[in-house]
Amino acid sequence: MNFKKMVFVLLAVILISSNFTFIGNVSAVDNLEQDSSQDSQDWELVWSDEFDGNEINMENWSYDVPTNGRWNGEIQSYTENNAFIEDGSLILEAREEEIEEEDGQIYNYSSAKLITRGKQEWTYGKVEVKAKMPTGQGIWPAIWMMPDEGFYGTWPVSGEIDIMELLGHEPDEIHGTVHYGKPHQQIQGTYRLPEGQTFADDYYVYSIEWEPGEIRWYIDDHLYHTANDWFTKHDENADAYTYPAPFDQDFFLILNISVGGGWPGNPDETTVFPQQMAVDYVRVYEKDEYPVHEKPESTEEREGRAPLADGNYVYNGSFDSDDPEIEGIEGIQYSDYWTYSQAGGASANLAVNDGVMDVQIDSGGNVEHGVQLLQAPIHLIEGARYKASFKAKAETERPLKVKIGADGDRSWVDYADQDPITIIDSWEDYQFEFTMDHATDLKARYEFNMGQNDSSISFDDVRLEKIADPEAVDPSETVRGPLPTGNYIYNGTFDQGTDRMGYWEFNTDETADATKYIGSAVNERRFDALITNGGNNVNSVQLTQSGFSLENGREHQLTFDASSETERDIQVAFTNSNSEVVHEETIKLTPTTDEYTVDFNMNGLTDNNSELQFNIGGNENDVYIDNVFLKKLPLEQMEGNLVKNGIFDGLANWRAEAFNPGKANFDVNEEGQAKAAISDIGTADWNIQLFQNGIEMEQDATYEVSFDAKSTVDRPLRVQIQHNGEEDDNWTGYFDQTASLTDSLETFTYTFEMTELSDPGAKFGFALGKDADGLTPGEGHDVFIDNVLVKKIDAEAEEPGTEEPGTEEPGTEEPGTEEPGTEEPGTEEPGTEEPGTEEPGTEEPGTEEPGTEDKEEGKTEDAKESSGKSSDKLPNTATSVYNYLLIGLLALATGIVIYFRTRRKVIE
Repeated sequence: MNFKKMVFVLLAVILISSNFTFIGNVSAVDNLEQDSSQDSQDWELVWSDEFDGNEINMENWSYDVPTNGRWNGEIQSYTENNAFIEDGSLILEAREEEIEEEDGQIYNYSSAKLITRGKQEWTYGKVEVKAKMPTGQGIWPAIWMMPDEGFYGTWPVSGEIDIMELLGHEPDEIHGTVHYGKPHQQIQGTYRLPEGQTFADDYYVYSIEWEPGEIRWYIDDHLYHTANDWFTKHDENADAYTYPAPFDQDFFLILNISVGGGWPGNPDETTVFPQQMAVDYVRVYEKDEYPVHEKPESTEEREGRAPLADGNYVYNGSFDSDDPEIEGIEGIQYSDYWTYSQAGGASANLAVNDGVMDVQIDSGGNVEHGVQLLQAPIHLIEGARYKASFKAKAETERPLKVKIGADGDRSWVDYADQDPITIIDSWEDYQFEFTMDHATDLKARYEFNMGQNDSSISFDDVRLEKIADPEAVDPSETVRGPLPTGNYIYNGTFDQGTDRMGYWEFNTDETADATKYIGSAVNERRFDALITNGGNNVNSVQLTQSGFSLENGREHQLTFDASSETERDIQVAFTNSNSEVVHEETIKLTPTTDEYTVDFNMNGLTDNNSELQFNIGGNENDVYIDNVFLKKLPLEQMEGNLVKNGIFDGLANWRAEAFNPGKANFDVNEEGQAKAAISDIGTADWNIQLFQNGIEMEQDATYEVSFDAKSTVDRPLRVQIQHNGEEDDNWTGYFDQTASLTDSLETFTYTFEMTELSDPGAKFGFALGKDADGLTPGEGHDVFIDNVLVKKIDAEAEEPGTEEPGTEEPGTEEPGTEEPGTEEPGTEEPGTEEPGTEEPGTEEPGTEEPGTEDKEEGKTEDAKESSGKSSDKLPNTATSVYNYLLIGLLALATGIVIYFRTRRKVIE
């Protein structure tokens, strides 16, 4: 063979070997299609753990605390002894053994939970985990992600990404899910292996590709689920956070095996221990640039679905449409446009017979929406009046809850607010009317809720008609109230609405040239005015917000953070609905971001359409603004009151929460009373709360507690002072009383001695959900509270008999004597847990009204098997290392050939 041929052959052999080496590092199951939607060359490896050492690399991982794993009824204790390296894999092992935790509680199972929190975190990227799963009843393995800081709030507002979850009793099926919103919602996909295969048989690669606005789930590069339509909103905000929140912040990775829980159930006699999840590697890739995916939006979402020609807003109300192009209930003919769901252990079968929807109920379950037939989107217009009607009959007489209301984006509000209707055992026409008293909803729901009763029911001729248009409203009479924080400026943080500019306007006149910019990264959420030409005057470039109220005679205060490219002046002005200036000030900005304050008294008439102007023209230096807050300065409060804003000058300083399944809306009425409009009392009193933290309690001091309250129905109202357990899970009670409310406003007064240790930040609050004795009516009702006072008093000056009968001092009880159910179960007020502490997958797939069911998802583990791993593995330094080595080898080989060729010539 001549010299040239030798060189070319050698070069070809090396290049082909290089290609084989690279391919050998990609794991795939032969029977799965390779359809990754992204070119693999776009992704660049930025971090990995190949588990090649003898010990877990604690620079990447931490052990989570045992208590951070029982949010869904799990029964294991996480320890540091249940995770280890073996044969090149990370092993997480669940065992049946007795574990005593620091609090003395005994658990019969141990397991492992590893997290990368504070060590490895990412916003966007591709995450791959090659692993073999455990199996068995009650075993629940998961690969998932949570945000570290919870920028948007506590779970689920802050989001959760479940890369993989598996229920041990279904070892051939995995679930990929995102959790978000408030109330809680989820988007879930499921992948099932061909018959006879399980995820315990071999290693599979579980991965997501996470880009702005879209997350895709893969199993061995086979795409099986895509999510691109989520939302999230905080109760203290006026609008949802701008898409793709909450999935636009750093998340960390979690690997764990749970034992038991609401979704998988507990282990039984068939469960074999120990069970293992074996992880070959974890790899994270990123891109230089990501495509931005816009949230899908249909014409119906923009304009609302129009009624049919006969005025009916319900499509296929006579159950006679069966168009293959139209979605309906899976497997049910003539169910176009309708949706069906089950929850709370309910079970039913549906069929359309002769134009009648028959719902054969085997079990109504334990929640009202356990058996639910619904249609959405229904377009309801604010102020319009509607008539709902339908025909129905029941197997035996039974109640039926018909709800025409909101979806989770609006906290499941019941617009029609109708009591359950009694359905008899023969065909009857039913109807009711209601006025849409809430903001226009383009995607309301018409629901038939048939849970909590086993009597079957049939429907026909379902209709919803608009019978009156809204009355004309003078815009000047419309009052936009403050946010729960007391802020009259909406979206003062520039992170809500379209382009993060919800409620704001940015304008320039013909003499100016400027653009706006608000960054997408969490630390870039501020308004930037990028000014090329500031125009002829200060008004040439403006950032404005209108629609809020300025009250005559009240002191107002505006605060905001601001800076400028170089030192310059801007003008802050308030105008009324006639564009007349009410107040204006010149503010000098510097390149350093500072907080600025503008105090003024509204001397003019009260105006409900006032406008705030940041006038930033007449200067070419850029301006940056953030955290805009306008409040009315408080009226004179009661002297010595430890409660802030006890007279409810708005809801500032108070937190108003409705934890599923409780449902309520809070505001302040015209009389200045806090109003809780309760549509569902939930299952415990803490499901609905009005409270504030930071109440200073001194040991051995005597306190007076008083408040005014009434209710539209007779009911109990529990009032408490306790340790704030949001951080330490300690809810020690200091004061606990129950007032009996009627429809007359009464003053309730109590005194008590603080017998526990001093507490500088106690929680004071009202629990408005279902009481432990079941005395709270389940019907919708309103509770009003005012003049709340907590103050320290002189015990010697206390007059005998000042307490209400039966209001004995709760602080005198022995610890642990509280009535069962008086503490917040598990000490876990939903939403108060630290972000990242929740177990993933808190609902069964397909359940409606997320958050109303037990938090559930399954995880399983398998007995340890031989790894079956390829000896070829991608090193931490990425595949480019192979290229350098091969180039060096090629150069060396070429040199050797040239040397011998030259030597041969010399010899000759």
